[in-house]
Amino acid sequence: MRIRLLAALAVLAAGLVTGTQRAGAEPLYGVTIDRISKASRIAQALTALPERATTRVYFEPHQPASYYATALAQIHAVSGVMGELLDSSDETSLSTEAFQAHVEEYLAKLSPDIDIWEVGNELNGNWTGPYETVAAKLTDAYDDVAAAHGVTALTLYENSFGPEHCGDGEAELTPAQFTERYVPEQVADGLHYVLLSYYPTQCGGRMPGDAEVAAELERLHALYPNAQLGFGEVSLPRHASKRTLAQAEAIMRWAYSLNPGLPYYAGGYFWWYGYEDALKPMARLAGALREAFAAESTALE
Repeated sequence: MRIRLLAALAVLAAGLVTGTQRAGAEPLYGVTIDRISKASRIAQALTALPERATTRVYFEPHQPASYYATALAQIHAVSGVMGELLDSSDETSLSTEAFQAHVEEYLAKLSPDIDIWEVGNELNGNWTGPYETVAAKLTDAYDDVAAAHGVTALTLYENSFGPEHCGDGEAELTPAQFTERYVPEQVADGLHYVLLSYYPTQCGGRMPGDAEVAAELERLHALYPNAQLGFGEVSLPRHASKRTLAQAEAIMRWAYSLNPGLPYYAGGYFWWYGYEDALKPMARLAGALREAFAAESTALE
């Protein structure tokens, strides 16, 4: 830990001397889509939002990059794009070698329409497989994207807002614990974004306030001193139904209205079921997402 902090301070000091340190965070207005078959319809819905979105696109692990090319071009014309290289639910479906080949193919074919590459997703979750393996995949993906001069993001599973790691037990590491043990210093120092995935219903319904969020992000800022921090995923575990609509609206209002008062806070949120809940015609949360984007603008700009 002491070595990591000293290295981080050295990197920061070098930036102050050379003038190359990254500027303060600009808000990300995020939404996630897990399908691209309705790309023109998605693009039309994105243009109706009050702020320019950054659309996080889930990539299926066994699809060729060419499968996404046309849709990404349509979406990128009206929105920023974050490409999720491997969702945590798919972490065990690709070996380290297969994942590196996947990353290299996607970089080669899709880079013109990807603004941010998510090089790891919820890696500290207890369902992702051995931590050594997920760390190796993270390092390979980061190195490949950095070599291509791409913008990198890491999403960690937030389990620090409730006791016993939100009930998952001590064996599931917190974001800070995973970072200290498994994230190489060159990755921690080089990442552009470090984001949290948090599902309140998986943590006793807790929706932490600005001060509690700030305290967690300050801990992570000590480990990722050059990154902008925010949330990379919030939602219900399933898409909103008539029965869960009020709960979904409450989570969306809570998340997009946060303002922890930190200069490196980038918002984000990236509601997971973006197409089903908010972008398809007559979606239950379409109005709520527009209101959420406006609330984030008020909170952070």
